[in-house]
Amino acid sequence: MNPRSPADTDEAAFAAAVHAVVLRLRRLGERRLGLDLLPLSELEVLAHVIDHPGATVTAVARELGLQSSNVSTTVQHLVTKGLMERHSDPADGRRTLLQPTAKAQDDRRRIDGAWTAVLGQFLDELPDADRAAALAATSALARLAEIDLG
Repeated sequence: MNPRSPADTDEAAFAAAVHAVVLRLRRLGERRLGLDLLPLSELEVLAHVIDHPGATVTAVARELGLQSSNVSTTVQHLVTKGLMERHSDPADGRRTLLQPTAKAQDDRRRIDGAWTAVLGQFLDELPDADRAAALAATSALARLAEIDLG
């Protein structure tokens, strides 16, 4: 068994910190707005469809590295919750295109605003050097979010 290197420890600490911030943002952001927290699977599919309206279940599954049957079930839950709609593809009636509802788009805007407000409060509590370091990590975090490991 290989001993853990300092880099492994740093990466584990970074992962734990990012996870903790996300959980707090969800709890403080969405709940402050009176929104029910969606399961992560639904949140991931919904966010993808908001960013890629008109996607098919197959495309969403491929992009997210999920099984089509699981995405189909998740889409049904989101349709039932009034957050997603299915429409026939006008170019090919056999295909179904996914669209976020106006409610889903409005909720996303409200959540983005709540997360910004909560993060602002978090940042205000940090010493100036830590605040500057956190804000300096913005582009690196954005690049991390775009990396496709699948």
